[in-house]
Amino acid sequence: MRATDAAYQVLKQHGKPLDVQDLLDETLALLGLDREPKRVAQIYTEINLDVRFVYRGSSQWGLKEWSPKGGVAKTSGGGRERTEFGGEDEDGDEGEDDEW
Repeated sequence: MRATDAAYQVLKQHGKPLDVQDLLDETLALLGLDREPKRVAQIYTEINLDVRFVYRGSSQWGLKEWSPKGGVAKTSGGGRERTEFGGEDEDGDEGEDDEW
């Protein structure tokens, strides 16, 4: 079983967000692995990159599926939304030079 699948299972069983340390401990226990710093860092990174997980703040991680539809939730990617720029200025004026 992959570590992220185990972490997903742990959160599903609890039905609520968990502190990251508790999530990591229970994930490692489910996988039958010892808590080694390198392993913990790897699992944390995998959780952070997996779109099924959402950082809730205050070291709490939950599942994206628990977020209300259309609601604002912090993403697992550090809580920042990325914006793509398609050639328009922020105010929508394409190609117009701003005076400074």
